[in-house]
Amino acid sequence: MLTTIRRIYAHTALQSFVEASGGLFVVGFLVRQGLSPALALASFALILLSRFALRAAVLPIAHAHGLRTVLLLGVAIRAVSYVMLPFVGGIGAMLVAWILVSGLGSVLYWTGYHAYVSAAQDNAAMGRQVSIQQATTATVGIVAPVAGGFLIEGAGPFASFAIIAAIQLLAGLPFLGAPNPEIAPGSRADPDIVRFGRRLYFAEGLQAGCGVVVWNLALFVTLGQSFESFGGALALAGLGAAAGSLIIGRLIDGGRGTQSLALAYGLGATVTLIKAMAWASPLPALVATALGALVTPMLATAMLSPLYAMAQRSQCTLRFNMATEGGWDLGCSAAALVAAAILGMGHGYTAPILLGLAALGAISWGLVQWYRQPVMA
Repeated sequence: MLTTIRRIYAHTALQSFVEASGGLFVVGFLVRQGLSPALALASFALILLSRFALRAAVLPIAHAHGLRTVLLLGVAIRAVSYVMLPFVGGIGAMLVAWILVSGLGSVLYWTGYHAYVSAAQDNAAMGRQVSIQQATTATVGIVAPVAGGFLIEGAGPFASFAIIAAIQLLAGLPFLGAPNPEIAPGSRADPDIVRFGRRLYFAEGLQAGCGVVVWNLALFVTLGQSFESFGGALALAGLGAAAGSLIIGRLIDGGRGTQSLALAYGLGATVTLIKAMAWASPLPALVATALGALVTPMLATAMLSPLYAMAQRSQCTLRFNMATEGGWDLGCSAAALVAAAILGMGHGYTAPILLGLAALGAISWGLVQWYRQPVMA
């Protein structure tokens, strides 16, 4: 019988394929459909803001049907959003409908997923378990972007996103028969831990917006808006990513959390500076992408391990994630909107990418406080 954590690993592999073969291509696809880079980023920001507005819908579903149901419902609605995407041909009603469906599916899935994982994982082995998930994501990321790029260019967007939607549905299968944690209606999360986590998530959202969303669009444009080239670049970058996450996980479980922060966020700041200088030329941009792929799982492991621990100690993992992930939405949407404004004024991607340095500094400072305060940690 599959243990819950093994079900999570199996789901992670399938979900990572969806994200790397479809999710990472969304903003670039909107550009190919006729939106300017600024409008594509603004549309992505609206998805995040709709998530913020729709997050209250999670709680009554979880109360009535449990966390697993929230997660699986998010999986199904996200599959619908992928089927809808090829019909978006520019600014219009279909774009608005797709933004709302994407926002609803995304908020149900990610809030349910992080709450479920927080409830299921072993605190003593949190770093190792999160690092295995990140290593799985990195390994899948070697193959999936190439598959996504060739699918879109070769089979066309309708067939491609239908296949991605089908894989998205398959990603829900490992949770069939899995435990379904209940959420007591009267449960509350510790407000001090929630406030602390919300600030961290805002900074993480800002960092992800600058270092992933904006960067991937810059790379896509620099590579001539070719999905095959873009997918190949992401696949090449995935070759070194798994090792970084496993190193960080071992440091965290060995009681060396602050060392993991120095390594992950020191490298993260260095890569951000390189990206800011390299985005305009294909070869330097590819090198920067490879370095970024090495660092990304290290940053995710260093960030998610303490956040999952915070969720467990907050006394209600769902309410913690509902409150804190709203901070991520605001941070990432802020990065996308700032970048859209800068691009709309005719400037390049350097300033939006460099904004990520402030976010990295804020995250590392906050996590140091977490590790240094035994009463809170």
